[in-house]
Amino acid sequence: MKVLLVSHTVLSKTGNMGKTLRGYLADFAPEDIAQFYIHSEVPTDDTRCTNYYRFTDVDALKSLWPFQQRGVHFGPQDIQPERTTTRTDSGAVGEIYQFGRKRSGGIYLMRNLLWKLGHWKTPKLKAWLREVDPDVILFASGDYSFMYDIARWMAEFLNKPLVVSCMDDYYIYNANQDTAIGRFQHKLYLNTVRRTMDRASCILAICDSMRDAYAELFQKPCYVLHTSAEEKTLTLNPNAQQLSYLGNLGFDRNLQLCKIGRAAKKIGRWVDVYSGEKNPEILSVLTEENGIRYHGSIPASEVLKVMEQSLAVIHTEAFDEKNKQEVRFSVSTKIAESLMYGPCLLAFGPEGIASIDYLKQNRAAYVITREEDLTAGLQDLTTNAALRKELLENARALAQKNHSSSVNPQKVRAWLQAAAEGKGLE
Repeated sequence: MKVLLVSHTVLSKTGNMGKTLRGYLADFAPEDIAQFYIHSEVPTDDTRCTNYYRFTDVDALKSLWPFQQRGVHFGPQDIQPERTTTRTDSGAVGEIYQFGRKRSGGIYLMRNLLWKLGHWKTPKLKAWLREVDPDVILFASGDYSFMYDIARWMAEFLNKPLVVSCMDDYYIYNANQDTAIGRFQHKLYLNTVRRTMDRASCILAICDSMRDAYAELFQKPCYVLHTSAEEKTLTLNPNAQQLSYLGNLGFDRNLQLCKIGRAAKKIGRWVDVYSGEKNPEILSVLTEENGIRYHGSIPASEVLKVMEQSLAVIHTEAFDEKNKQEVRFSVSTKIAESLMYGPCLLAFGPEGIASIDYLKQNRAAYVITREEDLTAGLQDLTTNAALRKELLENARALAQKNHSSSVNPQKVRAWLQAAAEGKGLE
């Protein structure tokens, strides 16, 4: 069975989304996977896929001029496994990318319009799609409507079944609902989403609560696909003292880390933060005054070393209503990795969101749900070795049950196979 993956980001061993998608497809041979993606990245992973096609925002813009055939095909000889990062959007392109991350209603409309006007349905792309000739299309969804148009068009062009994977909630909650343009944009977005979901065979959701909500919203079969993590053996330092955060700082996670950092200072500790964040406003609060030591981005190989030397790694989400709604169905890649092979997980965030509730219900992390409990909680976590051992045992058991890199890909294959054959699923 051959699969065409349609997504924003390229498959990789480093980026969170790239790793997640890579894990989903681990049961397939590289020659059976092809990927279409749009971010300014180059392929670095030839162990999961050797056939890539990239069409970026810049390509969409340049395609507005007559006779500009855009888009790049990457074959086996073009993959660059020696690179430490897939990103190529430096300089002005990088600044434009950071601007786009603000995700206002106006930015959504402008970017969607660019792709609507752009000539991305090129003879070159059509020829590549015919050559790929997949049995099924897997679409990693997002918050821009043009990607749904692309996935649906490809399914119709090839006359192949479509499976939609959802990892965040962009449908029920509208982050820009406070503005008229935001409400207008979201209405247009949902119209496009519904047309694509109508074409889909089934939906893969990241957690139980998302599955239940989307099954009702779209009236489609919906299945839970937890994030997978490779089963690695880390040599955890039994004398480790470091509290570490590794990952992105969006959704006000930087402010949450400051709360943890200030509490940590009270008991003579620090929070070490590792992130590729470039926004100076977000980074400005990550100071020693707030109990933070900021280290910037590090290679994937160094991430494991940091985890080995950490007493605990941190997962955090903000408490305000806007951020709660935006992340309520989200379960980050690093949670699965921490459960599978990391040190003890410290989770700080509100009840009522999927990640915090999941860890608390399964007693797989030290969960703190009130800011006033931070100092006492950190003291308890850092001094109670028996408790950390118990939490680690629970974490490993949960990881084997829901996040296994050997079991979950088999589920993906079964769902994609059923879609390709037009069969119902249990």
